[in-house]
Amino acid sequence: MKNVVSLKSLAKELNISVSTVSKSLNDSEEISDQTKERVKNLAKLRGYSPNPIAVRLQKQETMQIGVVVPNIENPFFASVLKGIDEVTNTSKYNIITFLSNESLKKEKECLDYFSKGNVDGILICIAEETNKKKTFDHIIDIKQKGIPLVLFDRIPMQPLGFDAVQVNDYDSIISAYEHLENKDCKNIAFVSSIPTLIVGRLREDGYLAKTDNPTVIAFEDLNELQRTLDETLKEGKIDGLIAADIDATLLCNSAIQKRGLKFSEEISLIGYVNASQNELSYPKISFIDQHPKEIGKKTAQILLDRLESKEENIPAKDVILNTTITIGDTSS
Repeated sequence: MKNVVSLKSLAKELNISVSTVSKSLNDSEEISDQTKERVKNLAKLRGYSPNPIAVRLQKQETMQIGVVVPNIENPFFASVLKGIDEVTNTSKYNIITFLSNESLKKEKECLDYFSKGNVDGILICIAEETNKKKTFDHIIDIKQKGIPLVLFDRIPMQPLGFDAVQVNDYDSIISAYEHLENKDCKNIAFVSSIPTLIVGRLREDGYLAKTDNPTVIAFEDLNELQRTLDETLKEGKIDGLIAADIDATLLCNSAIQKRGLKFSEEISLIGYVNASQNELSYPKISFIDQHPKEIGKKTAQILLDRLESKEENIPAKDVILNTTITIGDTSS
C-alpha cells in the first residue's frame, strides 16, 4: 500500500513542527520565505495534497450546497438542476441533491439533515404538501440557524424573509390569453391539474383577470380532468385553450386530436411542455417557456453571492424572471 503523505510525515522529514509545515503551505507571515520554499518543494516532490475534510473543518465550511427538489421526473426541475450545476461547477462548492417527492415529512427530513452542519447553503422548491398545508416553520428554522437559503419557483404568498427566484406566472397567462385573442379566439378555457399549487393559482388568476366569460377546468385527478375536458369540447363552444402545466397541456393536445379538430382553424392551444421534446413531436405545441435553466443559474448565483459576501443583514432579494411564448403548430 502506498504511504499517505501527510503534514506529519513532511514535518518529520524536514525536522520541523507540523504547525510550521501547515503555516508554510498557507503562506503565513510568521514563517520565513526560505522555510516556506523548503516545505513547498518537498510537498510537491512527495505529491502531498491537503485532506479536504481537514480543510473544511479548519475553515468551518463544508463547501457543499444542499438542493431540495420536489420531483425529478418533471423535466422542468431537471433543467433547473442543470442551471444550478453549471454555476456551482465554476465555484468551490459541490451540490447535494435531495428529493422531497412532494412530501412535507420528507422535506423536513432533508432540511434537518442539511441544517446539522452538512451544507453551507440551501436551494429549495417547496413540496406540494408543504404548499397545501401552508406549513413553513421548518423552513423558517433554517434562518434562525444562520444558514443561507434561496427559494425557487414555488414561492409562498406569505413572506418568509428569504431570497426568492420565480417567473412572472400571472403575466405569462395574460400574454398567452392576448395571443389567442389575436388569433380571433372568442371562448378561451383554462385547464389545470395544479389548482392548489401556488403557481397554479397565480396562472388561474391571470386567466380570470382577462376573461368576462370564464371556463375553468381544474382537477388534480387526471381522469376527472380528462373527462371534464372531453365533455366541454363536445359542446363545440371552446375555440382556445390555455393549459397551466405539462399534464394539462398533454391532455388538451390529446383531446383536441381525438375530436379531429384542426389546430389554429377550429381551436388553438398554448401550454407548458418540455422544449426539447416538443421539437421532436408533431404537432409542435405553442408553449410558455419559463427558461428553467436560467432559474437554476440565477438561484445558484444569488446563494453563492450571499455565501461569499462579507456583509451582514443583506436584504432578501425577490427576483422575478420573464417568460416568453414560443409559437408552434397549435396556435400558429
